[in-house]
Amino acid sequence: MAAGGWLRRRWVPVLMAVVAAVAAIAAGYHLRERRKTDGLLAEAEQALAARESAQARGLLDRYLTDRPADAHARLLAARAARQAKSYRDARDHLRRCRADGGDAEPIAVEEALVDVAQGDETPVPGLRERATRDDDLALVVLEVLIQHDLDTYQLGSALDGFTRYLARRPDDLYALLGRGFVWERFLNFADALEDYRRAVAAHPDSDRARLKLADTLLIAGTPAEALEHYRWLADRWPARPPVRLGLARCLRRLGRPDEAVPLLDGLSAEFPGHGETLWERGEVELDRGRPAAAEPLLREAARQLPFDRRVQYAAARCLDRLGRAAEAEAFDARVKQLDADLGRLRVVRAEVMRRPDDAALRCEGGLLFLRNGEREEGLRWLRLALRLDPGCAAAREALAAAEAVPGGNAGGDEPALPERRR
Repeated sequence: MAAGGWLRRRWVPVLMAVVAAVAAIAAGYHLRERRKTDGLLAEAEQALAARESAQARGLLDRYLTDRPADAHARLLAARAARQAKSYRDARDHLRRCRADGGDAEPIAVEEALVDVAQGDETPVPGLRERATRDDDLALVVLEVLIQHDLDTYQLGSALDGFTRYLARRPDDLYALLGRGFVWERFLNFADALEDYRRAVAAHPDSDRARLKLADTLLIAGTPAEALEHYRWLADRWPARPPVRLGLARCLRRLGRPDEAVPLLDGLSAEFPGHGETLWERGEVELDRGRPAAAEPLLREAARQLPFDRRVQYAAARCLDRLGRAAEAEAFDARVKQLDADLGRLRVVRAEVMRRPDDAALRCEGGLLFLRNGEREEGLRWLRLALRLDPGCAAAREALAAAEAVPGGNAGGDEPALPERRR
């Protein structure tokens, strides 16, 4: 007995140490798992800030599996679902968020944002008032209102929204690019260029911002400066077609056609019939004083891009140099028609910004967009006209006729060259 008692006394501390070690291991495991779960939420918030809604949804689904009653995470899941246009999921998350004791105001605001995203105009005035406050929820509201204003062509309101957003987040990439886009729609390329410069300064590794800056420099800057940015892009993605086309355009404008031609010929071989490439190649031949060589290139470019007045004008110039006045006049007449339509469209756009609820203006704009090859924009304007006035017969007939034609944007603007990102 004495020996047994001695053995027990000897092993008790050992067993206690083992138990303590197991408990410590278990506690460490649970702590690591808790930190891992917390990390999921932090990653999801970062993904939402970067507008990566699909990634955010996946992270939040994993987080909510472990913590289904977290009302804040549930609200974020609703926001991510809305951004992904999964409105049923968004509303389900909001119901659960409310049941779990979530804050009433953010839930109500998010419900209103879902309504607006689905086409309900009723909450818009209240949301505009909410967006004037100086907090993060106001930024969430502004994002939806900006998209609403872009979709309904209330560009003045969209511009104001971007400016207020950037006052709070001056380096936000998407807001800078978005406001630059609006400036371009106003044909204010100098201000667009300034926003694209700011975007590149704040996000120097963004190829999207760099390409927008380079493209706009060819319009409102100098080809020499544009060439610097295209070369930056080419150092990283030398095979990307838009970068190769941009390089060729800069080189032609800088009087270096011998360097531009191999780039353009390579693109033409890879993408036969691409109108922008054919036009640029034809311009090279015009610059060289060879209109006969330019003619087939510019004719095909004009066929591919029937609504681009630059291309039609180049074809007219070419034929005029060849002494074929009657053929040149046909292209010149096309340029005049495009100019007249674009002039009227500028007037309609300006009037719509003053009278956004005028269905007749929306209908006229839709018809002009359709006639000039911008199918999706035209359809959107016609649908807005019918939403404002369901009895607008002209909009209804034009919409039915356009939707009956298969093939999307047939005859309109050609697709952009493939990006072929990294």
